[in-house]
Amino acid sequence: MKNRFFYFVILLLAVCLSANANDFKKKRKKQETTPALADALKKEKTEDKSYDKVITKEARTKKGLITLHMVKSTFYMEIPVKLMGKPMLFAGRVAEISDNKDVVAGQMPQDPMLVEWSCDEEKVYLHNVISRSVCDENEPIAISMERNNLKPVIRAFPIKAFSKDSSAMVIDATKLFCADERPVSPFIPASPFDALFGMKKMKGVFKADLSSILDFKAFPQNISVKSRVAYTVNGTPFTAVVHLSMIQLPDEPMRPRLLDPRMGYFSDRKVLYSTEKDQSEKIAYVNRWRLEPKPEELERYKKGELVEPAKPIVFYVDNALPAKWKKYIKLGIEDWQPAFEAIGFKNAIVARDFPTDDPDFDPDDIRYSCFRYATTTVANAMGPSWTDPRSGEIIQASVYMYHDVLKLLHNWKFVQTAQVDPKARAAVFDEETMGASLRYVASHEIGHTLGLMHNMRASYSIPVDSLRSPAFTAKYGTTTSIMDYARNNYVAQPEDKNVRLIPPLLGVYDIFMIKLGYAPIYDAETPADEYATLNKWIQEKAGDPMYTYGEQQILGTLDPASQSESLGDDAVKASRYGIKNLRYIMDHLVEWSAIENRPYDQTSELYYELTKQYQRYMGHCMAYIGGLYLNHPVAGDEQKGFVPVSREKQKEVVKFFFDEFKEQPKWMAKKEIMTLFEPNNDMVANLQANLLRNLLNSSTLGKVGMNAKYSERPYTQKEYLNDLYQGVWNKTEQGKALDYYDRNLQYAYVQYLLKELELTKDAEKSKGLSLELLTEDHLPCYCYEYHRHARQMSANTKISDLGISSKTLYYGQLVKLKELLKNRRHSASGDDKVHYDYLYFELNSVLK
Repeated sequence: MKNRFFYFVILLLAVCLSANANDFKKKRKKQETTPALADALKKEKTEDKSYDKVITKEARTKKGLITLHMVKSTFYMEIPVKLMGKPMLFAGRVAEISDNKDVVAGQMPQDPMLVEWSCDEEKVYLHNVISRSVCDENEPIAISMERNNLKPVIRAFPIKAFSKDSSAMVIDATKLFCADERPVSPFIPASPFDALFGMKKMKGVFKADLSSILDFKAFPQNISVKSRVAYTVNGTPFTAVVHLSMIQLPDEPMRPRLLDPRMGYFSDRKVLYSTEKDQSEKIAYVNRWRLEPKPEELERYKKGELVEPAKPIVFYVDNALPAKWKKYIKLGIEDWQPAFEAIGFKNAIVARDFPTDDPDFDPDDIRYSCFRYATTTVANAMGPSWTDPRSGEIIQASVYMYHDVLKLLHNWKFVQTAQVDPKARAAVFDEETMGASLRYVASHEIGHTLGLMHNMRASYSIPVDSLRSPAFTAKYGTTTSIMDYARNNYVAQPEDKNVRLIPPLLGVYDIFMIKLGYAPIYDAETPADEYATLNKWIQEKAGDPMYTYGEQQILGTLDPASQSESLGDDAVKASRYGIKNLRYIMDHLVEWSAIENRPYDQTSELYYELTKQYQRYMGHCMAYIGGLYLNHPVAGDEQKGFVPVSREKQKEVVKFFFDEFKEQPKWMAKKEIMTLFEPNNDMVANLQANLLRNLLNSSTLGKVGMNAKYSERPYTQKEYLNDLYQGVWNKTEQGKALDYYDRNLQYAYVQYLLKELELTKDAEKSKGLSLELLTEDHLPCYCYEYHRHARQMSANTKISDLGISSKTLYYGQLVKLKELLKNRRHSASGDDKVHYDYLYFELNSVLK
C-alpha cells in the first residue's frame, strides 16, 4: 500500500507543486519532481503505519476538504495529496473571551496566513507563503525569483498513517490548533502606535494543560476548528475560545487591479521584477471583492443591462443587535447598492439576519462576513477585511460595533447640532435620531470592508456657507464621501431652518471610487493594460474637488484640506460658526442636560465634550500654519505636488488664536457652570497653555520654515515668532494691566522656550504632539484596525525639527523678552509686578 501511495505522491507532486506562488500574469511551466525527491519517496518504511491503529473506532470524524478526526484528546487531519502546493488561508477569530479590553468576540486579532502544504516520505510540512515579490512567469529572471523566495516552513508533522486508498496522509495537528502561535493567539500584536499613544497591549503566559480543542467541522472548501486557549495575564486567569478556519483559495487568483495613488483604496503592496525596466518597481494591488457577472449573463452585462453578480457580497447581521438598531444597520449596509448599480450590478451587496435554519452557519467561520456587536465600553466601530495577497481579492470582512459607540454618537450630535436640533438635546435619543447615526456608522464601516480608505478631503470641497443651505445640504449633506470624518453639521446656526445636519447616505465620491475599483475593464488583457482606462476615468473628474482623494493624516497635519472632523473649505470660517454654536449651547447647557433630583453627571460630561469640540476647531485652524495643500500629480496634468498655504492665511490664523484667548474664558469658565462640578485645576487656563505650546513648538516652526521655502511671499519663521511674541506680550509693551489668563499665557510662553533650549531643571526636551493628537478622537481608536495598513492610512506629513536653527530663534525671542521685563517690572504693580519679577528672575538666571 505504501509503495502505491508514494508512487501517487510522485505523480501529484509533478503536477501540483509549483515552486513559486508569486504569479503576475500567466502560469509557468510546472516544475518537475527532482530525482532525489523521487528516490526518497520510493523508500520503504519498516514501521507500522496502519490507519486503523491510529484512527480507531472511538474516533469522532468529519469529512470534507480535509477529513478530521478526534481520538480522545488528539486531533488528526487526513490531508489529501491533491492539496499539496495548493494555496490556503489560515485564520483565527475570537468567538468568546473573558476580558475584552483589546479584543471582542467576533474579532480577528491576527492577520490570516497564506499557507501551503508539502510532504516527503517522513513528514508533512506547512509553509507560510510570502507573496511580496512578483514577476511574470515567462520572464527569464523568474527562475531567480523562485530561488530567492523560498516558502518558509512553519510546522512539520510526522506522518502517522496513510488513508486506506493511499490518497491522504494522517498527521497529529493538535498543536497546530491549540498553541500560543499565530493565528491561534487571541492577542493583538504590538503596533508602532502603542508607544506613541501610551498603549499597552495585553500579553499572556500560555497554559497548555488548560487548553483544548472543543469542536471541529469539515466542508467541501474549508475546515473549522474551535479551540479553548487559556493564559494568565498579569497573574489573572484569561480564557478565549478561538474559531480557526482553513479555506482553500482558487488555483487561479483573481486578476489584480493596480493601485493608482489617486484612488482611495487599501492595497497589498508588491515589488515587481521585470527585464523590461531598469529597476524593480513598487506596485500595489487594490483590495476588492471578486464581483463578476454570471457567465450566462456576461453579454447582457456588456450591453449595459443590470445583472446580479455571480457571487454577491453578503453581510450577516448579529442576532444580538436589538430590532430597533438592526433595521438601520441593514439600511447602512445596503446604502452601497446604488454605487454598484452605477457599474451594472444589482443586489451586489445585501444584508441578512443570522440564519436560523442552517445548521452549518457559524458567524465565526471565515466563509461568512458579519456585522458584529459587542457589549464593551469601547466607543468605536471598525471594519477590517482580509485578502488573498496574491491578487488583493477580499475573501472575508467583518464590522465590529462596540456598545459605547452610542455614547460617542450621542455626544457628537449634542455638541455639534444641539443649537439647531431639539432632538439632539434629549438625554436618550429617539429611535429615528439614533438610528440615522447608526446607519451612518454602518455605511462608513462597510465602505472599509469594500476596500475604501478614509477620504478626509471630501468635506473640503464644500463651501462653508453652502452648509447653511437647505437645497445644497439636501443633495450633499455635510460631505461628498461617507468615508470622510464629517459627522454632523456644526456650521448650521440656530436660525437656519430645514438644513440637513448629517452626512449623505452615499457621496458622489463614493460612487466614483466604486467604479474605479470594481468596474470590469474587458478590453484589457493584463492589470497594466487597465491603466489607460483608469486614468481616463480619473482625468474626466480632474479639477472637480468633489472627486479628489485626500489621505488621513494621523501623525500630524500638514495639509489643512484633508482633516478629520472638519467641515467646509475654510476651517477658520467654519470654526467661527462652530464656536458661536458652542457658546449658544453652553448658555443652555444646564437647561438641556440636568436631570431633576440627580447629580450633574450628564452636564459635566457634556461640558467636557464641548471643550473637546472647541479643541478640534482650534486644531483645524492650526493646520494652516506652515501648511501645504497636497496633490497627487501625474505627468501632463499640470498639477504641483504641493502648494504652500498663503502668508495671509497663516497670519489670519495667528490673529484668530489670540482673539480666542481673549474670548474663550468669557463663556467656557462661567462660575455658575463650573461650581456645579468637582473642582479642577483650571482647565481653561491649561487648555490655553496647551494651545500656545502647539503654536510655539519646533514641529510647527519646522512646518513654517518648509512653507516659507516654497512660497512666493513667505511667512518666515522669524516673522511668525514675532507675531506670537506680539500676541503674548502686547499688553506688557503697552503698559496695560494683565488679567489671570494673560499671566498664564506669558508664563507658559517662557517655560516652553526655556524647556526647548534645555535651560530648565527638567532638561528633557518636550517634542510635543500636534494639537489634533491631543483630542480623544486619536487616542487610540480608529474605525479601521490600526495595526493593519497603518502606513497606508496616513499621508507622509513628517517635517524634521530644525535643531540648531530653532534654538537660535527661540534664544533671540528670550533675549528680547528679558529686556522688556527688565524695563516693565519697575513700573508694574500688584500681581503684575510679582509676575514680571519672577519671569525676569528666571531669564536672568540662565541668560548671562
